[in-house]
Amino acid sequence: MFDRKTVLAGIFILTTLIFSLDFPSPPPPEPVGPYLNGVFPASAPGSSWDLEDALPGMAFIAPLKIVQFPNSDDILLLDKIGEIWRISLTNQTSQKVLDIADRTFDKGEGGTVGMALHPSFGDPSKPDKQKIFIFYRSKPNPDEFKEIGYNRLSKFSWNAQSQKFDPDSEEILIQQYDRKTWHNGGGMFFGPDGFLYLSVGDEGDTAHIAASNQRLDGGFFSGILRIDVDNDLTRSHPIKRQPRPNANPPSGWWPTFSQGYSIPDDNPWLSQDSSILEEFWAIGIRSPFSTSYDSETDLIWVCDVGHDAREEISFIQKGDNLQWPFMEGTVQRAEWPKPDSIIGNERPAFFDYDRSIGGCVIGGIVYRHTHFPELNGKFLFSDWLSDKFMALSSTGTNPELEILIPNISATSAEIPDNPGVASIFQMDNGEILVTVMGQDVFAPGKIYRLVKNEDVPEPPSRLSELGVFADLNTLEPAAGLIEYEVNSPLWSDRAVKKRWLAIPNDGFYNDENKVRFSRSGEWTFPPGTVFVKQFDLPKSIDPNGELVPLETRFLVVGKNGQAYGLTYQWNEEGTEAYLLGGGASREIEIEENGQFAFSQKWDYPSRDQCLSCHTPNAKYVLGLKTHQLNRDKYFPSVGHSMNQLEFLEQMGMFDRPIDDPEKLPQAYAINDSEAGLEQRVRSYFDSNCSHCHRPNGVNDVNIDLRYSTPLALQNIVATPTNSHSSDPNRQIVEPGSHATSELWIRDASLNSNRMPPIGRNLVDETYIQALAEWIDQLSPDAGKLHTSLIYPNPTDQFLNIRVRDNWPGPFNLQLFGANGSLVLSHFSEENAIGLDLGGYPSGIYFLEIVNSTGEREQYKLLVK
Repeated sequence: MFDRKTVLAGIFILTTLIFSLDFPSPPPPEPVGPYLNGVFPASAPGSSWDLEDALPGMAFIAPLKIVQFPNSDDILLLDKIGEIWRISLTNQTSQKVLDIADRTFDKGEGGTVGMALHPSFGDPSKPDKQKIFIFYRSKPNPDEFKEIGYNRLSKFSWNAQSQKFDPDSEEILIQQYDRKTWHNGGGMFFGPDGFLYLSVGDEGDTAHIAASNQRLDGGFFSGILRIDVDNDLTRSHPIKRQPRPNANPPSGWWPTFSQGYSIPDDNPWLSQDSSILEEFWAIGIRSPFSTSYDSETDLIWVCDVGHDAREEISFIQKGDNLQWPFMEGTVQRAEWPKPDSIIGNERPAFFDYDRSIGGCVIGGIVYRHTHFPELNGKFLFSDWLSDKFMALSSTGTNPELEILIPNISATSAEIPDNPGVASIFQMDNGEILVTVMGQDVFAPGKIYRLVKNEDVPEPPSRLSELGVFADLNTLEPAAGLIEYEVNSPLWSDRAVKKRWLAIPNDGFYNDENKVRFSRSGEWTFPPGTVFVKQFDLPKSIDPNGELVPLETRFLVVGKNGQAYGLTYQWNEEGTEAYLLGGGASREIEIEENGQFAFSQKWDYPSRDQCLSCHTPNAKYVLGLKTHQLNRDKYFPSVGHSMNQLEFLEQMGMFDRPIDDPEKLPQAYAINDSEAGLEQRVRSYFDSNCSHCHRPNGVNDVNIDLRYSTPLALQNIVATPTNSHSSDPNRQIVEPGSHATSELWIRDASLNSNRMPPIGRNLVDETYIQALAEWIDQLSPDAGKLHTSLIYPNPTDQFLNIRVRDNWPGPFNLQLFGANGSLVLSHFSEENAIGLDLGGYPSGIYFLEIVNSTGEREQYKLLVK
C-alpha cells in the first residue's frame, strides 16, 4: 500500500507533467478573401430599392401624414402631437402652419392622425373653401393619461395674410366619445364627387367589440364615413340622427355629437325614421391606419390592422361590409360569430398575410406614374412591426407579394432606432415619400424618398459552385472557414446544425479585419465576413439516426455593415443544393422503430425573412457572442480541445485582449442538467427571443430578453401584457402559474399567435417543460421591486430603468448634464422604461424620475 505522502507526491508530479505539456497554439488563420473569395456580392442580390433622406439635417416629432400643397411643390406634414408643417423639398425649409397640441391627446394611438385639404383649397375665387380637415384625439385634460377620450373631426381656416391655419377657427363636425385610445383610424380624402371620406376603427378593446361593430345605430365606429362638408342640399340632406357613446363619459365631460355637414343622398344606408346613422359608406373595419383612393379604378383602399392572426388589405365600394369581427382576413373568428343578418355586401380581404410577414399593416397607395415604371399600378404598403416595405404586384386578380425593402433599418439612410413606417405618399412628379417614426414616437422622425438602385447579380445557383465545401458528401469546409459551436442553440424543429465563419484575412487579421469584441453585447464583424450554417434533420425519432440534408444558409456582412441572407435547398438525393429566390416548404416522413410516425413540415426562409430575426437592431449576427462561444471545442489544427474564445483570441481575431473565460458570461443549453433552471431558461430566451425582444425591438412591447439583462429588468415577471396579440387580462409570466402565463401559452402554441411567429412548426417540449417548471416555482412576490433599478451603469448605449412598484405613474424622466443642462425628457405610462443613450457624449449625467404625485428620485449615471 502507498502511504498518503507518496500518493500526494505522485499527484503533484502528474499535475506538473500535465501542465508542462506544450500544447500547440492555434496556427495563423488560413487566408480567405472578402465575401468568401468574392463568390458573394457586397450587397443583397436582386432588384434593389433604398431610402434616402429627403430633408437632410431636418427631423420632425412623430411625422404621420403628407399631402401636397396646391399650386406649389411644397408638402404639408401632419405630426402626431398636433402640428402641421409646410415644407419645401426644393429649398429644404419648413414652417409650422398649425399648432393644436394644446387640445390633442397624443398618447397610445391617439394624436392628430388624419388630414385633408378642401378640394378648392388654393382657389382664390373660393375664399370660403380655404379649409383643412383634421381628425384627432382630444379630451378635457389632454395631458392626463387615461384611455378614455374623444375622436374629433374638425375644420380650420387658412389665413392668407399669415400664411397659416388659424387654431382659433376650429369648427367641430364630429365629436365621438371613445373608451380606448386605440383603433382610431383617421385615413381621409376628398373623392372626385367632392365628398369627404373618413375611416374610423372600432373602440380598440375586445370587450367593446359587440358595441362597436356591425351596426349602424350606435356611434361612429368600424367603417368608412362619407359626408358633404359643403352642405349642397341639391344632392345632400341634413343630419337626421346623432351618434351615441357606447358608455357615459365622466361627469362634466363634453357631449357626443355631429354638426356642420350634410348626408349625401346616394349614401348606401338611408333612413326616413332616423333609426340609423346615414354617414356610413362601408362597415366591418377594425383598425384602418391607412385609407387612400385610386382614381383610375374608382376604388378606396384600406389597410386594416388585424387582431392576432392576419393583416388585411381591401378595396371598398359602396355598401361593403369588410366582415370584422367575424372574419379576420381569411380566418374565421369563432369567438365573434357571424350575425344572422348581414348589413351590406360582404367583401372578403383582397390580400391578407400572417405573422411571418408582419403584424401591423400600414398603407398605402396604388402607385400611378412612370417615374418608377416597374411600380406603376401596384399597391405600395409597409408593416410597422417587421419594417418591410412591400408591393402587391397587381390590383387585379391573384396579387403576388413583392418585398421591395426587407428591413428599412438596413437601407443606406440613417434611420431612427426601432423605426416604423407611418405613411406612404406619391408626389405629382411620381416621387414616393415615406414618413418614419422611431420607437419613442415623441423622438425625432424623418421623411425619406424611395430610390431605385442598380440590380445586383445573383451568386452561383449551385452550392457546389461556391467553393464553400471541399467535399459536399462530408461537408469538409474549404480553407478559411472556422467551425464553431454555441452553448444554447436556437430551436430549429429538431434539426441538427453545424456552423462556420469566414473572416477576410491575408494570413493574419489586420486592424480593419479584426472583430470588435464585447463582453456582454454584440460583436461587430468586418464587411466581407460570411457565416455558414448547415441544417440536417434526423429521419427518425432517434436524433442519432440517419440525417436528411435540408439546407445551407449564408449570412453575409455587406458594405456599411448591412447584412443579407441566402438559402440553398438540398435536393432529395442529398447530392446538391440550389439557391432559393423566395421561401419554400417540404414534407419529410419521420420514422420510429422503422415505421412511419408523422410527417414533418420544413419551411425554408425567404430572403426577407432572414432579416426578420437577423435584425439591424441586433447587429444581424445572432449566435456569435461571448456567452454563447464560452465553451470548449476540439480543434483539429491544434489536436486538442480548448475554449473557443481563447482559440479565436490566440488567432489574433479580436481587437482587444479578453478576460479569462472563467470570468466571462456563459450561457447554458436547455437540457444541461448541471446548470440551474433559471440559467437554462434565460439562456433559451436569449438565443430564441432576444433578437426581437430587446431595447428598440418590438414596438410597444417593452421586453428585454437578452442574457445580460437582469431578470428584474426583463419586464416579464408579474408584468401585464401590452401586445394587441395577447390577452390583456394575463401577465407575461404569472408567478406560480405557467398555464395562465402569456409567455408559456404562446411559446407552447402552434397557431398563428405562436412565438416565435416564424421558423417553427413544432413545439420544443424540453423547453416548454422547463419553462413551466421555472414559472411554477416562482414565489408570489417575484418580480416586485421596492426600490427603483437602473442597469447598466456605466452604460454605452441602452439604459434599462425599472421604477419601483409602489410608485404611481405616469412618470416623467429628465436627464441632466453635469452642468445642470436638460439634455433629455421622456414620458412613460409604464414603470419599465428603456432609454437609448448611444448618441450622447461620454461623461457624468443625472437622471431624475418624477411620479404622478410629484415624488422624485435622482441617480448619477456614467455614459461611456
